[in-house]
Amino acid sequence: MKIIKGAKRADTYWTARKLIEMLDDGEVDFNIDIQRGYVWKDNDKKSAFIRSLILDRHVPPLYFNKVEDVYEGEDGKQRTLTLEKFLKDEFALSGLPAFDVINDAGEPEEIDINELTYSQLPECFQNAIKEYNFAICFTDDADQEEVADTFYNLNNGQSLNAATMNRVKAKSKNQIFRLGKHEVFKEALSVTALNGHTNEDIVGKIHAALYSEEPSMDNKWIRPYMRETEITSAQEMEITNVLDRIHKVHGLIEDAKIAKRIYGRTHMVSMAPMVLRSITENKSDEEVMQWLIGFFSGSRSASISSVYNNAAGGSGTGKKEAVKKRMSELEKNYSEYFKKKKEELPKAS
Repeated sequence: MKIIKGAKRADTYWTARKLIEMLDDGEVDFNIDIQRGYVWKDNDKKSAFIRSLILDRHVPPLYFNKVEDVYEGEDGKQRTLTLEKFLKDEFALSGLPAFDVINDAGEPEEIDINELTYSQLPECFQNAIKEYNFAICFTDDADQEEVADTFYNLNNGQSLNAATMNRVKAKSKNQIFRLGKHEVFKEALSVTALNGHTNEDIVGKIHAALYSEEPSMDNKWIRPYMRETEITSAQEMEITNVLDRIHKVHGLIEDAKIAKRIYGRTHMVSMAPMVLRSITENKSDEEVMQWLIGFFSGSRSASISSVYNNAAGGSGTGKKEAVKKRMSELEKNYSEYFKKKKEELPKAS
C-alpha cells in the first residue's frame, strides 16, 4: 500500500530586497482566490513588524505555491505588502521603543526612529531591512484543495470564511470576479466586506436567485451550486443589467433609511428576479424606484410585508423556504403595484 501524497514541498530563503523585486516583476503574486485584500490598518502593528526586521527577529515563514514561474502567495500577504508600503515611504513608524546603537564615535546611544519613513532612516537601518532573510516554504503546483488545506492549517485551524470558500470552489470564477467589481458593491459594502469577498458571494447568490428553480442561500447548498454552475455570457450580461439598475435606483432614493435597505445583502439578492423582470418589461428606473420605496418603507421592519420581514430576519434566512417566501412576496407586491398603476392610467376615449 502506498499513500498518494500532494505536491512536493521545498524551502529556501529570500532577502527582503529580493522578495520585493520579485513582487514588482510579477514573480510573486498574492492575488489568488483565498487571499483577502490588505487589512493591516494599525500603524503600530505595521511598525512592530518593521522593527522585527531591523533587529533580525524571527518572523513566520512566507508560504507559496509555485505555478510555472510564479510563486502564488498562500500566507504572508499582509507582511509582504507592509514591507512594500514601507519601502515606498507610504507610512512612518510609530509606537516603537528606542533602539540601542553604537554611534560613529564608538559610544552606546539610544535612537528614536518614530515618525520616520524608510528614506529618512539611517543607512544601517535601511540595510538591515533590505537584507533581512525571510524563510520561504513552497509547494510545486499544488491543486486548489491542497492550497485551501494549507491556508486552513496556517490559520490555527480556522477555515476560510464562507464567501472565500465559495469563490475558491466556483466553476465560473472569472465571470464572478468581473461581476464582483461592479460599482454597486463599492457603495453597498464596507472595505472589510470587500476584502472578505462578500461582493462575489452576493454575485453567486444573485445567479442562484435568477436561474435556480428552488434557490437556497445556505452555504451547504450554494457552494456545490457555484462549483457546478457555468455562468453564460448572456447570464453575465443580465446580472450586470440587474446590478446597473439597483445602482441607479439607489442613487435616486432620497430617504437614507430606505436607500440603506436597498443595499442590504439579503434584500439585494431577493429583489434581483423582480429587478430583471422590470428590465424585460421596460419599466423605467423611476418606476422601479417608486415600487421599491413603497415596499421597503416598513416603520419597524425593512418592508411593509410581515411575511417578508419574518423570512428576512433571525436565523434560517438562507434556507429554501425563507428565500422562496421573500421572493414570492416581492413578486406579489410588484405585480399588484404595477397592476394598480396601469389601472390608474386614463382610459382612451
